[in-house]
Amino acid sequence: MNRLSMSYIQEFISAHTGLSVGDKDLKSTVVSRMKGLGFSDVDEYCRFLETESPESKDEWKQLCQIITTGESFFFRDKGQFHLIRNTILKELIEANRDRRTLRIWSAGCSTGEEPYSLAITIVESFPDVTLWNVTIIGTDINEDAIERARRGLYGDWSFRMVDPDIISKYFKRRKGMYELDERVRRMVVFRQGNLIKDSYPDAAAGICDIDFIICRNVFIYFQPENIALALGKLSQTLSKGGYLITGHAELQSVKLQGLLPITYPHSIIYRRLADSSGQEHRPQPQQVIFKPAKQISIINVQRNVKISSPVSVRQKTVNTKAAATVPKAAAKSKAKDVRVLQGEGLYAEAQALYKEGKYPLAIEKAAKFLMDNPRHYDAHVLLSRAYANTGDLKRASDVCTNAIGIDSLRPEPYYMLAHIAEEQGKTEQAVEMFKRVIYLDARCVPAYLELSAIYEHKGNPKRGIKLVAAAIKILEGLPADSDIEFYDDMTAGELLAHLRKSNKMKG
Repeated sequence: MNRLSMSYIQEFISAHTGLSVGDKDLKSTVVSRMKGLGFSDVDEYCRFLETESPESKDEWKQLCQIITTGESFFFRDKGQFHLIRNTILKELIEANRDRRTLRIWSAGCSTGEEPYSLAITIVESFPDVTLWNVTIIGTDINEDAIERARRGLYGDWSFRMVDPDIISKYFKRRKGMYELDERVRRMVVFRQGNLIKDSYPDAAAGICDIDFIICRNVFIYFQPENIALALGKLSQTLSKGGYLITGHAELQSVKLQGLLPITYPHSIIYRRLADSSGQEHRPQPQQVIFKPAKQISIINVQRNVKISSPVSVRQKTVNTKAAATVPKAAAKSKAKDVRVLQGEGLYAEAQALYKEGKYPLAIEKAAKFLMDNPRHYDAHVLLSRAYANTGDLKRASDVCTNAIGIDSLRPEPYYMLAHIAEEQGKTEQAVEMFKRVIYLDARCVPAYLELSAIYEHKGNPKRGIKLVAAAIKILEGLPADSDIEFYDDMTAGELLAHLRKSNKMKG
């Protein structure tokens, strides 16, 4: 297949789905599909896809299953879910209390973890909403993903660091899978949907007058013109004053089409402007109280930065001009010390903001710190994690590469690159990265567990079980209150108890 043909098929698929697919992945996919259908010419294949026949619809279904990754997990992005629970849902429930209705649309819901997470959040946070008329609609272009979402059955892979109490409360173990509670499943309706080809609002499908739309990690695969097209549809589908939340960096440099951006520490949300009178509605965001960053020592983690001591100036019998250099040197030294102290403060602030889930602000502080400390390894690692949590995988990957250039024998950037590869559907690359982490740190429990989940997901449970057993053995040798790197909110004892409980439930 020549370059011209590849360009044509890429544009054709993008025009129909909005998805931008790389040359390498798309070429092998299209060649395989064409061969299976007996087509030797790209134009002929595209003409076939444009027909309204059942065969063409089935081919689109197969094609979309291949070119979309479909990877998701419950309560993805803790910072955004904090904002959803404590700001968006609170305001919507208060605004809709008289009519007791709440309408939510998860656009690009994959296999359902996102809309089900929203349903669980509502049940957990607002018990009286069970007396309301709550509608949660999940749509995705991948019909196979929608069918899986309707079943409400999930493997361990979908529960990366989910609170065990949530799992035990809302899921039951069934034949090696977790089955979602029926009362939560009933809160969500799933439909196949195409943000580019379908018309929205769609009253017949119930996708209209929506209070809150969540559309995360969808636009990163779209061309700019398709982002604008889809965003216009989402805006018109919102109720007056309704909210939209996307991936953190997905709407940069995009015309917002009647949406007002409101910045919070955890994320940016967008609100439809016009109220019922047609005037602009400009809500004021809730006041955010920033806690001062803790004054912590960071000398131990600054492995690649030497903090200079004041310049020593030897006393000599010199002429007046030479003597005048002494206070200048001292002033220069003092200024340098001030810059170093300011840098320490920036890095400490970045750390604190990251721990609070305020990733955009953490990025701002860490990037500013690195301008004066370009070879600070830990700041690069922190910045890459913050970028990844905002959905900016390209920048996260670039920063990881910089960290490896500073110190290639430490595991943190490889661990991050493994997760980025997973998000992009590059499973084999993720496997190699996790293996490299284990090679560099044979006691890295998260790498064993993440690799185990991949093997289980790929249909190799025996290998996965061995990796979990290795992780348990490592945890048994650690103090119960010790921290687990990469798993910020769990101690060794808590993780060990969780793994033992999971193994018991599997048994």
